[in-house]
Amino acid sequence: ASAHPPVSLVMDSKGTLFYSDLTQVWMILPDGSKKIAVPNVHTHELWLSPDDVLYGEDVANVGERYRHRLWKRYPDGKIEDEIPWRQGYPDDIADYSFSRDAALRAYILRRAAKKIDVRSRAGELLRTIDFSHIDGAPHWLSVTSDGTIYLTAGATLLRVASGESAVKTLARNLIERTERFSFVHDRHALMGLWPDAAGAVYIAVFSGQMVKKITPGGAVSVVARSDGKWSVTGGLAAADGALWLLEWSTSNDARVRRIARDGEETLY
Repeated sequence: ASAHPPVSLVMDSKGTLFYSDLTQVWMILPDGSKKIAVPNVHTHELWLSPDDVLYGEDVANVGERYRHRLWKRYPDGKIEDEIPWRQGYPDDIADYSFSRDAALRAYILRRAAKKIDVRSRAGELLRTIDFSHIDGAPHWLSVTSDGTIYLTAGATLLRVASGESAVKTLARNLIERTERFSFVHDRHALMGLWPDAAGAVYIAVFSGQMVKKITPGGAVSVVARSDGKWSVTGGLAAADGALWLLEWSTSNDARVRRIARDGEETLY
């Protein structure tokens, strides 16, 4: 029930893109070439610090018991553990997060409790946001640099303004399904979500092979679709206006698709 495709695309200050295929983490350099950045890791989520240190988790199932660690990769390629191997699935412990704002506050989603803990860079609990009154299981969250929170729960997109705890509904009925991806469980129907500089937020509708864009006013539109055996699980709105998409296939392969501002597409 916990298994799911990778959801993160992140880009460093030099324009290098990182993504996982659940076997290793790849990097796409600005010239379009690809190479392995972090080998032999089962990673779903990534985060880049302001100084381009890349963080990700490594999850293993040993004898039907989960364990995980948190690794980090420096810009020079050095890799070391931030948190060594420990027992349990990341969701069960929920003491770190890949969703952080410009002040490096961590926004930790506690899915079972339907709460978000906001912790300082030093780990101090600053506040807890309770959304247990919202119908539907939580999927994923994204945080802007100023601390605005976007969260999907059920088929609904929620928003919490920077520094506040009031949970507001921005859009409803976001889940759609195609015949090819009708097998996707409700928990994974909506996958990665990411903001752009204009205040809109994008959602990967994995069950529907599409990306939906939601404006600050709540208007919803479909801005990209996947075809064949592919569906989108995450993405990134780049500064040059390009939309980068992480796609996952029914044969458990990953690829990256770039859609330029003028509509030209490139596959990696």
